[in-house]
Amino acid sequence: MAQEHPASGESTSLQFIPLGGLGEIGMNCFCLQQDGQILVVDCGIGFPDDDVGVDVVHPDFDWLTENASSIVGLFITHGHEDHIGAIPFFIDGLGSEIPIYAPRHALELIRSRLEQKGRRIPKLQRVDCGQSYQVGDFLVEPIEVAHSIIDATALHIQTKIGSIIHTGDFDLDEVQPAGHLTNGRRFRQLGDEGVRLLLSDSTNVVREQRSGHEGDVGVALKELIAAQTGRVVVGLFSSNVHRLDQLVKIALSSRRRLCLLGRSLRKQFEIAMKLGVIDVPPHCLIPPESLADLPPEQVLVLAGGSQGEGPSALRRLSLAQHPLLRLEKGDTVLFSSRVIPGNERGVAVMKNDFLRQGVKVQDQKNAPQLHVSGHASREEQRKMIEWVRPQTFIPVHGTLYHMQAHELLARDLGVSSTFTIENGQVVSLEEAQAYRAGSVPAGKVRVAYGGQTLDARTRRHRIELGRNGVVSVSVVINQQGEMIAGPQLRSYGVPGLERDGLRASIEKIICEKVKDKVGQASLSLSEVIRRAVRSEIYRLSGVKPPVEVHLHRTGADKV
Repeated sequence: MAQEHPASGESTSLQFIPLGGLGEIGMNCFCLQQDGQILVVDCGIGFPDDDVGVDVVHPDFDWLTENASSIVGLFITHGHEDHIGAIPFFIDGLGSEIPIYAPRHALELIRSRLEQKGRRIPKLQRVDCGQSYQVGDFLVEPIEVAHSIIDATALHIQTKIGSIIHTGDFDLDEVQPAGHLTNGRRFRQLGDEGVRLLLSDSTNVVREQRSGHEGDVGVALKELIAAQTGRVVVGLFSSNVHRLDQLVKIALSSRRRLCLLGRSLRKQFEIAMKLGVIDVPPHCLIPPESLADLPPEQVLVLAGGSQGEGPSALRRLSLAQHPLLRLEKGDTVLFSSRVIPGNERGVAVMKNDFLRQGVKVQDQKNAPQLHVSGHASREEQRKMIEWVRPQTFIPVHGTLYHMQAHELLARDLGVSSTFTIENGQVVSLEEAQAYRAGSVPAGKVRVAYGGQTLDARTRRHRIELGRNGVVSVSVVINQQGEMIAGPQLRSYGVPGLERDGLRASIEKIICEKVKDKVGQASLSLSEVIRRAVRSEIYRLSGVKPPVEVHLHRTGADKV
C-alpha cells in the first residue's frame, strides 16, 4: 500500500499538487513542485453546478498567487475549455509574465481568447511533439495522443526524482480525420526506460471498451444526412475539428451548403482553416443571413450548444427564437455529441422543444454511431498502464468514483504504489517512496455573467431568492409616527401572495405595527415591520422570503 508518511532521512523530492480536475469533471489544473520551482499544467474552467447566473467556474488560484515568484511556466496539453478556459483569470491573478507553452491549435485558441477579453498577451511558445522544452528545472516533451480535438498531447516530464508521464485526455482511436494517432511506440519506450509516476485520465473508466471510431461517426452522419429531404442541423462540440472536417466533406458530397451558427463554432472553424487542417471551397460555406434564400434540401447547419446552454444557437433554434433560421416540420436535428453529466435535464427539454415544432430528432439513443468519446475506455487505460509500467500511479480527471475505479485497475495490473486524491491534497515523491504530504488551499471561484466574481454571500442570496422570492414593503409616516401613505406591498416570486385575501392580511399587520409601535424596544420600527411581515407570510404560504422595508419619514433627513 502507498505510504502515508515519509521515511526518515532527507532526499530530493517532488510534490504533485492538484488545484482542479481531481474529484470532478472539468476545471483541470495541477502543479509539480521541486526545489522551490513550480510547473503548472493546464488551466481549465468547470461547469456550473447550479442555475444562479454563474457563467464559468475556475480553480482558486490563491495558493499560486502566494507562490507566484516560484512559477516557471504554464504548460498546456490541448485546447479544450476545461484545459485552457481559465487562462484569462490566471493572468488576472498572477500577471502576464509567466510563459505559456502549448501546441499550435491550443495556442491559437488562447491568443484569440485573450485578445477577445482585452488581456495583455503573455509570452506564448508553440510546442511540437518529438521535441523537449526546458522550463526551469523541468524538461517537458509533448507526445502525440488521439482525442476529440486536434493537436492533443500527453507530457513526458523529466524531474530530479525521475520521469513523470501525464497522459492528458487521450484515447487509442485508430481513425483521426484531422489529427494524429496516439504514439504507443513512445509510451512503450519510456516504460522500458523507467517511469516514476503516471498520471492518467479517468473520465471513461466505467466503459469497458470503445463504442466505435471517429470514422464510424462520419459514415453514420453521411448516411443520415443523405436520407433527409429537409434542412439538417447537426449539434456538436465546437472544438471537435475531426467532426467539422468530416461534415465539410459530407456537405460537398450531399450537395448541401454549409452554415455555421454559434460564435465558438465559427472561431474554431476559422482557426482550423488558418492552420490548414480544414479546406472549405468558397462556394460551400454560406453566411447565416443567406439561409432564407436556399431550399431546405440544400441546407446543412452546424450549431453549437449541444448541452442546452441558454444563449446558444441550438437552444434558440429549439425555442423558435433564432433571428436567422426557423425550423419547420420535416427538418432534422442530429445530436453528434454526448451529454456531459449534469446537463441531462436541459438537453432533454431542448429535444422535446424540437419535437413540438415537428422537427425530427436523432441522437445516440436511436443512432448510436452519431458520437464516440474522445476519452480512453477501461481497455485503453489498461493498455496505457501496461505500456508505461510506472512505480507510482495517480488517477486524474474524474470524480472520486472514476478515480477509485482507475486506481483499482492499476493495482490489479501490479502497480503497488497508488493514490486517489482530490483537489488540494498533496503527494510527495522521492526516488524510492511516495507519501501523502498534507494539503494546500484549493476550491472553486464562480464567475457570474458579466465577468464579476460571484462571492459566497451573493451566491447564497441568489439561491435564497430563487427558492423563496422577495417582498418589498413601503410605508410613509409623519413626524408624529402616523402612517400617511401605504403600506405598499410588492412581491416577486412568492406563490399566492398577490391574492387579495393574503395581501389584505399582511397590510393589516403592517398597519397594526405602525399604530401600536409595539415590539422589542431595541428594534427599530423597520425591523419590527420586517419580522412581522415575514412571520405572517410564513403562516400564509409556508415560505420565508427576504423582506425589504422602506420606511420614509416626512420632514426628516433620514429614512
